[in-house]
Amino acid sequence: MSIRFPGLSRALFRTLETSSRPALSWATWNTFSTLLVWHSCKLSVMITLLMIYAELRQVQDRDIGHLSGGELQRFAIGLVCVQKADVYMFDEPSSYLDVKQRLAAARSIRELLRPDDYVIVVEHDLSVLDYLSDFVCVLYGRPALYGVVTLPASVREGINIFLDGHIPTENLRFREESLTFRLAESGDDFMVDRARAFSYPSMEKTLGNFHLKIDAGSFTDSEIIVMMGENGTGKTTFCKMLAGAEKPDGGKSVPRLNISMKPQKITPKFQGTVRQLFFKRIKAAFLSPQFQTDVYKPLKIDDFIDQEVQNLSGGELQRVAIVLALGIPADIYLIDEPSAYLDSEQRIVASRVIKRFIMHTKKTAFIVEHDFIMATYLADRVIVFDGKPSVDAHANAPESLVTGCNTFLKNLDVTFRRDPNSYRPRINKYQSQMDQEQKLAGNYVSLQSSHLSTGIVPPWWYLLFLIGNIILTCILHSSSWKKRNEEVVPGKYDRVPHRRDGRDSDQRRRYRRWGYLRVVAFFGVTKASAAQRRRRRCRGVRLPDDVDGALEEDDEEGADDLFG
Repeated sequence: MSIRFPGLSRALFRTLETSSRPALSWATWNTFSTLLVWHSCKLSVMITLLMIYAELRQVQDRDIGHLSGGELQRFAIGLVCVQKADVYMFDEPSSYLDVKQRLAAARSIRELLRPDDYVIVVEHDLSVLDYLSDFVCVLYGRPALYGVVTLPASVREGINIFLDGHIPTENLRFREESLTFRLAESGDDFMVDRARAFSYPSMEKTLGNFHLKIDAGSFTDSEIIVMMGENGTGKTTFCKMLAGAEKPDGGKSVPRLNISMKPQKITPKFQGTVRQLFFKRIKAAFLSPQFQTDVYKPLKIDDFIDQEVQNLSGGELQRVAIVLALGIPADIYLIDEPSAYLDSEQRIVASRVIKRFIMHTKKTAFIVEHDFIMATYLADRVIVFDGKPSVDAHANAPESLVTGCNTFLKNLDVTFRRDPNSYRPRINKYQSQMDQEQKLAGNYVSLQSSHLSTGIVPPWWYLLFLIGNIILTCILHSSSWKKRNEEVVPGKYDRVPHRRDGRDSDQRRRYRRWGYLRVVAFFGVTKASAAQRRRRRCRGVRLPDDVDGALEEDDEEGADDLFG
């Protein structure tokens, strides 16, 4: 017999009561009344803290069946976090959440860590995974056939292994090509046509108790504008107003253009296979070789082309919806959360597909996206939505990528940097050195790698190098001057030239000493970049302590020394 709890607070109370009951002992309390009062107070405090932390206080009396996807996700995360266990497992905790809520959920999950427990998370948002994890296991294989789990690796190494498609410890490649996030990738590969410009006026829209104010803006062809903001700030409403499904207050009109829209929620109603759906809705595009190359084949629709639409999974439905939206001829493409239900690799592929299609067709796209990696890869410009969610929101005019991301991340109090190898955005740990430096500089998103990772040596290193060379030269000259003033004893300083380079033993000794001091004093300059260190390790080469006495190791010994 199942019991239905009409309210969120009662459901939490019953769950917490059940989970925390074994932790109490009669030996600690004298009377049953004391135990009952303490137990009720403890549960009330835990429920209150959970409501405040998960931002569910305004819906605490709402029926669970009436909660939205984001509210239900936060409720489920909080319900797991307040329980005492040895192992905590979370399956895609960032689904249905915006960037702010994803980071809050990640902080809540990290607070579960104790010396005697484990936390296991399955996550497709690479930025949240980077922020959340201590170690990463990569899973690869063939869907519905087999899967392989790699050994745990550090966060940066594990994510880079997944993006590179190659496991160096096993010398195994599980993907033919690497996945990168180069911003310049779209600028030189396509002929960008922005001769035609369109504009929309300042608008307002009131829906019940929610009010949205939109600043006037403009857009051009061959441009992707990403809308960033919290849930409930009117991003989907703005898309509907551009599409003509919602009318602005005051009778203002938006430009009349052909619009194709992929909605946020996908509800399949078509009775038939995916192939039949494509032939009915987008037959011309489906038969076009260019569309097949740019959209259809990269999304791997052939894997389920003859399956019934009603039987597709969430990820398969999402890919079908993207193909349908891009297959309809239009001037503006409105795509609402294209990364939903997709795994990490499919998200990157979908981003490439959308970007390549928009550049080839020279159209405009407005995209709502909460995955920050996908948003920064797609965006040419950004519209930032701010204000109080579900009450009063404001949509700014389109801004450049850096300016818009800085405005958005400043509201979240979060900073991002870019990985030097894969160029993916990485969240800085809260209150870390780089986090504090970027906040002081007002640079909340850094689209360039640091000099330590790229091998670009700052000017003050050259100054230190020059000063160190002068000091070492003085030391060597002083030692040679003392030796020059010693009494010459016949036969004491007889020098035998070396058969390899013709230098005598004293010259070779000075050469080794000079090389050793130079390596020790300027270790950072000698090994300037992380990429150089990685290449040395892969070749089994290490920096010698003695220039002439370096040990020669073959590739296998070098690899064993690196990977243990």
